[in-house]
Amino acid sequence: MNVRTKYISFRVSNIEKQAIALAAKECGLSTSEYSRRAALNMKVTLRFSPEEMKVYKNLHVYHRNFKAISNLVKSDYFKKNDTILLELEELIKLIKGHLEKFEQ
Repeated sequence: MNVRTKYISFRVSNIEKQAIALAAKECGLSTSEYSRRAALNMKVTLRFSPEEMKVYKNLHVYHRNFKAISNLVKSDYFKKNDTILLELEELIKLIKGHLEKFEQ
């Protein structure tokens, strides 16, 4: 673990201080940790609101279900329908892309 022994201070306006404090709170970080991460170009991620968390969980369910449908369509139980398969694979890629944005 890095021992932090050095101190840096900088001036901000009242509005900037409030904005930084609010952003840090939304990320679940202290203002120091938030500022440190921002200054070092590290990942600063906002926590999900309850609504966003619900959407994220639903997106995972959709991804899993469409993947299962895709696997079923590829199986011997179905005649291979290239159009359906291509559309399903495209939809799976889109959903996965959105999920990856949340996970970054």
